[in-house]
Amino acid sequence: MYIRKEIRAFMEKMPKEMKMPKHWRKFVNENDVEYNLLIKHGKECECTNCGKYFYSEQVEGNGCWDICPFCGGQYDVRRSNLKNYFFLYDLAVVDNVDNKLVLRYFEVKRIYNQDKKRFDDNVVEYARVVPELDIELVNDRFFKYMATERVYHTKKIRKWRVFNGMYGLGQYYKSIYLENIDEKTKGTNFQYAPIVDAIMYLGNHKLDFLKVLEKAKYASFELLMKMGLYKLATKYPEKFNEKGSFEKRFGISKDYYKFMKNHNIDYDELTILKITKRVNIAIIRDILKMSDDDIEDLEVASRYIDLIKLREYSKKQKNFSLVNYLDYIRNLQKLDIPLTKRMLLPDDLTKAHDESVKKVKVINSNVIKEKIKQRYKELEKNRYNDNVYIIRPAKNLKDIKDESVQQDNCVYKNYSDKYAFGETDIYFMREANNPKKSLVTVEVNKGRIRQKYQKRNHEVTKEQSQFLDSWEKKVLNAA
Repeated sequence: MYIRKEIRAFMEKMPKEMKMPKHWRKFVNENDVEYNLLIKHGKECECTNCGKYFYSEQVEGNGCWDICPFCGGQYDVRRSNLKNYFFLYDLAVVDNVDNKLVLRYFEVKRIYNQDKKRFDDNVVEYARVVPELDIELVNDRFFKYMATERVYHTKKIRKWRVFNGMYGLGQYYKSIYLENIDEKTKGTNFQYAPIVDAIMYLGNHKLDFLKVLEKAKYASFELLMKMGLYKLATKYPEKFNEKGSFEKRFGISKDYYKFMKNHNIDYDELTILKITKRVNIAIIRDILKMSDDDIEDLEVASRYIDLIKLREYSKKQKNFSLVNYLDYIRNLQKLDIPLTKRMLLPDDLTKAHDESVKKVKVINSNVIKEKIKQRYKELEKNRYNDNVYIIRPAKNLKDIKDESVQQDNCVYKNYSDKYAFGETDIYFMREANNPKKSLVTVEVNKGRIRQKYQKRNHEVTKEQSQFLDSWEKKVLNAA
């Protein structure tokens, strides 16, 4: 395996073994607390955490637990002749090598000592991640074959190597040692970033520290954290990295800062605040619910109607759908009907939508037909089944029309051209033993299911929804 000169030089400077922080043992002990047992002696239980005895009627076995009345710990109850029992969990430490931040992984093996009726800890370091060089290092204590990982707890570190396995490191640490991070970040690209504050905000438990660092590299991360805009700092600092005035950076007057801070506003909420200029977090969040948090649909809708008015209107409609509302507006535009207040807010949206669909004509051109066939070939890789249901992309214009007739929906007239030109993706979900009969029409946008309806836009069943969730996770997100 070829290793870049920069990485080779770094590894030569990196010690095989590095010092542990001052209060490391205390940190391990704090994380040990949840990894204990209650050892049953007749009717008495001995807590391996606090060493106290108490009376218990609980039977022994995996999943049979009780609460120690002295330390408050909830642990499994096991027989007094217990042997060969251990817990495994990971911890992490931040260090500095040659002004590069190094995230060090440790596996803690808590082994039950039958003689002592206590647990002993065996802690070994097995991996190091260097974000600034984008490398993972493992030592000879770490072994991985396919998806199976193992850390040996019996030998000293002989060498470190760049990990080039088929899969990335899959183990995640329980928590990260925070006490010395400010000291260890000095001289690195993260020396001014308030990393500890971010970790404390997000919660130091099974946290993906590398994702925090990915955000911390932006200059705006430090600014947003200091401003108390924690959601913006930890999720979207890249969107606020432009220098200049408050209004240039956030797209809204500084007069709104107090409101933004008081509610620790997130990116979607800020977008609605910029559109509505309404300092009412309940209304802002209600507007987001109206669209199932699809911010792009709301931005499109705001071009035609005030979102506050649309929110009020939606409450008067039965089963209001923003997607259907936007389809209705699109149909009006296709039909060259002026978007007057009366047309934008019909008394019965469902009825107005359905009438507009009947009037719209599909452009039945060879270009559209060929493009839909091409789209099918592109998306065919996303076909999926679980022996109960199958899902596949729309094959051709006739296929879409047939789905629309069977489902009594607007997919043919409203989505054929959008599908053809790649604006959205259309899939048909069927029962595996009856693949010709329509069941659920599915729209996917940017790898996310946007709509999923049975005949006449009825909601899908729990089982159908579970199938679609699995497909989205295993196929769409993986792609």
